[in-house]
Amino acid sequence: MTTVHMTDPGGSSLTLLQFKGFNFPTFDPVALENLETFEFRDDDVLISAFPKAGTHWLWEIARMLVAGNAELPVLEKDDFMIEFNPSKEYFNSMPSPRILNTHVLYRHLPGLHNRKCKIIYVTRDPRDVAVSFYNHHRKLTSYYHYDGTWDNYFELFINGNVDYGCCLDHMRDWEDVIAAHPELNILVTSYEDLQENPVKEITRLAEFLGKSYEPSFIETVRAKCSFDSMRDRKGNMDATSYGEAIMYRKGKSGDWRNWFNDDQAKRMDEKFREKMDGSQLNVRYSFTTQSRSE
Repeated sequence: MTTVHMTDPGGSSLTLLQFKGFNFPTFDPVALENLETFEFRDDDVLISAFPKAGTHWLWEIARMLVAGNAELPVLEKDDFMIEFNPSKEYFNSMPSPRILNTHVLYRHLPGLHNRKCKIIYVTRDPRDVAVSFYNHHRKLTSYYHYDGTWDNYFELFINGNVDYGCCLDHMRDWEDVIAAHPELNILVTSYEDLQENPVKEITRLAEFLGKSYEPSFIETVRAKCSFDSMRDRKGNMDATSYGEAIMYRKGKSGDWRNWFNDDQAKRMDEKFREKMDGSQLNVRYSFTTQSRSE
């Protein structure tokens, strides 16, 4: 396990932890070592996504749907994040069903094999992921120590030199897992679908979780898990020294157009075609060069 520094073209470095050839945030090494022996239960619900694709959002929705209660106590998602929390005893003491979350790949979680867990995988336009991840890396100085500009950061992101690697590789890897393991109970949703039709998607999630609710409860969950509501309830859990919420920035799709220049948009289009050719995964991506001008 080695600390590595991914240096952008401007000389700013992103501090990461390399474990078995894969880059992670500088989490507790014990938590990373525990990945291989993590004991899943058949009734676990696992939210999986590349960072900034909507993990917090889906985790809150799933909690409420499983509990049948939209007035749950405010909890920190990271306490239920497999690669973040190093305490096996903490996870083992959780009552079932556990609502867990992770950003790692299937290969990092051998304990999933032959289990009947319900897995929800979330996709998001990689351009919006890039912008959100940039702000995340800039604000979480205690982990990343990164102070680079957007234009220089883009080079790190598009080349996969960030924690958890390339966003497109992450999505394609999970798509390959779905194809190779039809026995796994996996539902795919997208950040954009949840934004555009939250009631429909939350209803679909409830059905996947084996729940049936009146429309009024689905609407309550939608309202309780709206971006503004979650920021009001949970934004202070992870905040900068000047009080700005780290995990809740804008929560909107298409903000990448305010950041990408024409060349960056073109290169991302090319990368998407290269990596996602033939993909059947639900990734909302429109090829366009509409972006800010230099």
